[in-house]
Order: sequence, then C-alpha cells, then structure tokens
Amino acid sequence: MGVPILFSGDLYDRSVHSTERGRVVLTGATRGVGLATALQLAALGHPLVLPVRDPDRGAATRALIQEANPSAVVDVLPLDLAALSSVREFAALFADRIGSWDALVNNAGAILVPERTLTIDGFEMHLGVNHLAPYALTGLLLPFAAPGARVVTVSSLAARWGRIQFHDLRWDHGYSPFRAYAASKRAGLLFARRLHAKAQDEGLAITSVATHPGYSVSEERLKSPRTFYERVIGQGYAAGAAANVRAVTDPSLRGGEFLGPGNLLQTAGGAKIVGPPPLRDELEVSGRLWRLSGQLTRIPW
Repeated sequence: MGVPILFSGDLYDRSVHSTERGRVVLTGATRGVGLATALQLAALGHPLVLPVRDPDRGAATRALIQEANPSAVVDVLPLDLAALSSVREFAALFADRIGSWDALVNNAGAILVPERTLTIDGFEMHLGVNHLAPYALTGLLLPFAAPGARVVTVSSLAARWGRIQFHDLRWDHGYSPFRAYAASKRAGLLFARRLHAKAQDEGLAITSVATHPGYSVSEERLKSPRTFYERVIGQGYAAGAAANVRAVTDPSLRGGEFLGPGNLLQTAGGAKIVGPPPLRDELEVSGRLWRLSGQLTRIPW
C-alpha cells in the first residue's frame, strides 16, 4: 500500500524536515486528516501514541499503519474526549506505559453536530471536545513533555467566523451547528496562541503552533464528478495533513505560527505559515478563556 508523503514541490519542502524521530501523541487518528497525518508521520519514522474512543477502530488503524510501514511503532490507548474522567485516566495510563512525548497533536474534533448535545460533564459538545478536552489533556501531559516538545492545535478555516459566547457557553439559546463549531475552533486557536505566550513568559521548554487543513475531503469524494466545486477549491485528506506534519517536523518553527494550505483562500495547496484570522481583543479574550477553561475542567494550569 503506497502512502502519499506530501513534502515535495508545492506541498512541503523536505529540507525543513527535522531528522529527529520523536514520539507523537495524535488524537483523531482513525479517520480523515488524522489518519493521513498518522500514516505520514509513521512513514517518517515517528513512534505514535493514538488515543482512541473505539478500541476496535484503534486496532484497525494500527494494523493499517503497520501494513503501510511494517517497522512503525504504534501504541493505542483509550480516550473519550467527551468525558474529562477519561482524559484523566488516559494521562495516568500514558505516564505508566509510555512516559514521555515529543509532540502532541490535538487533532480530534466534533464537527457540525446537528442537534445541541452535551458532553458527560455538561459542556456543549463542540466546545467540550474541541477545546476543553485538549486544554485538559495538554495540561495533564505537560509534565511528561520532552525538552523542546511541540503542541499542535488543529483549528479550522471556520475559526474566522467564530465568536465565543461567554454568556451562553452551553448554547442553551439559539443553537447553530456551524456557529458552535466555529466558536470552538476559534477557542482552539486562542488556546494555541495563549500557550505560546505562556511558554515564553514562564520559560516552558515547549513550542505551541496551530494548523488548519483547508477544505479537505476524502480522495474518493474529490474524484467524484458530482463534486466539481470541491475539486476546484479543495484537496484530499493526504494533502490536508501536510500542515500537521510540518507543524510536528519543521525545526524552524519557534512557536505562535499558524500553518495551513497556501493558496489564496487557504483551502488547498502547500503547507505554509499563513496569517491567522483577525482576533479582536486577543489578549483579553484568550486570558478569560484560559482562566475559565481551568475552572470548568477543574484542571487549572
């Protein structure tokens, strides 16, 4: 089985790829851009830790990765991002079985949940899975970060339109799947940038960057004659993973960067440093969000 490694030409400059083969913790690796990211990182020799909600799907993903890369080292551990108790259990299991990490890619996410749904802890599903759980997971895993470790937060083009409703975080009124999703992705971007500032201020030996995959769909869907619009502005999952892979492997990144496809609309193309969407009152909003995240998760850090 061939695995497309999209580093050459327009997608990624192999010369900026680090020769290090650090361990990568990657959420959301059983499908889509996450699976493509896992396949490409494994092909580069990175040991992987895959937190998964469904153990059967996790086992199938490990088998797929090792079929493509027989020497790949892949650990699969249970994690349900919709339950903070599971996040805590994962962190404890990671400390016991694995012990350290070089990159954490917060890639898993809830996307456009049709009806307003709450997590086990009572958070709106998008905010809980896309922001609060990654905030908690990162904080709990931070003591096990290797020097120079990198935290990658996967955001979205939708972050441009996101507004965090501090007055109604549960979306008790006027729920909209897109608005709730966009707000959670803006929260993720603010988290990544706040973590970068925190690392600088407190001398943490980590870097924090954010990515987005552009407009990414399955390769099969991209080839369909019924999706001309998607073929014009979009790209397959393998190409969508390029920003994540660069975020993990590019030694020139210093923290605070936002990586995504490099075409004019940031929907497709090579993995480049792109301008983040306008973040009005970023310091105030990100600070408020950080403090609130610690209170809500009861994992302040």
